Amino acid sequence: MTRSRILGSATPLLIISLFIVSSCVQDNGQEYTLVWSEEFEENSIDRETWVHWEGPAYNNELQYYTDRPENSYVEDGVLHLVAQREAFGGKEYTSARISTDSTSIGWQYGRFEARIRMPEGKGFWPAFWLMPMRDDGWPRGGEIDIMEYRGNEPYTTSAAVHFWVGGCEGTSLECRKYITDTHTVQSAKLSESFNIYALEWDESGLHWFLNETEFLHVPFTDIDARFDPFSTPFYIILNLAVGGNFLPNPDETTPFPQALEVDYVRVYKK
Repeated sequence: MTRSRILGSATPLLIISLFIVSSCVQDNGQEYTLVWSEEFEENSIDRETWVHWEGPAYNNELQYYTDRPENSYVEDGVLHLVAQREAFGGKEYTSARISTDSTSIGWQYGRFEARIRMPEGKGFWPAFWLMPMRDDGWPRGGEIDIMEYRGNEPYTTSAAVHFWVGGCEGTSLECRKYITDTHTVQSAKLSESFNIYALEWDESGLHWFLNETEFLHVPFTDIDARFDPFSTPFYIILNLAVGGNFLPNPDETTPFPQALEVDYVRVYKK
C-alpha cells in the first residue's frame, strides 16, 4: 500500500480515517493533522488512486487528454503532467488530467495543499481543484479552484469558487456564479520554483493561500446558492490544459513540451 492510499475505511460518501499521521500545520489560526497524502514516491502513477481523463475537455480547450506516459509520469518523486504539440484524437495538442474521482476518496472540510511548479508559456492552463463526489450536474454541487494559472502571466495565480446562484431557473451557464481573486508574487516566476497552493475549508467558509499568504476568503454567508453546494465530500483534480476560454491560445512562441510538476498533494483535518 502506497502513501497515496486512504489509510482507513470509508462510507460511500465520507472518509473515516483510522490512521493519524503526527504532522500538523498552522494557518489561519487553525491546527491540522495530516490524514492523507500522495508523495509520488513510487516509479509510476498509482492507478488505484488516480483516474485519468481520456478525451477532449470543455471551455474550448485545445488538448486531447491521454493516459500515455508521454503525457503523465512520475520521476524522482515528482509527478509530471506534460503538454505536447502533436496531432492526436482530432486535436493539435495532448496533455493529462488525473483525479481521485471515486466514491471512496474524498473529503468535506480540511486543508488541501499541493507543492507545485508551473509551466511557462502562452496557452498553458494548469489547475489544482476540487469537485463534489455527488453527481447532480455542474455547478449544483459547487466547484472549488484552489489554483489556476495562465502561462502568459508567470507571476500570478488565481482561485475561485463556483455555484448555482439562488433563484435562477436557466441553464447551468446562465445560473453559474463565481467568486474569484488573483495573487501576484514580486520575486521569482511561479514556473521557476515549487510553491505551496492551499485551501482551508471549514463550516464557515473558504480560505486560499499561496505559501504563507492568504489572498482570498469567501464566507459561506456571501454565497447565495441553490442545491446546497459544499455539503458533501469533494475529490481532487490535477490537470494541464492548453488554450481555452481562460487565457490566450498558444502560438509559435510557445515552447513545447511543458509540464505541470507536482511534488506532493496532502489533506489535513482538524
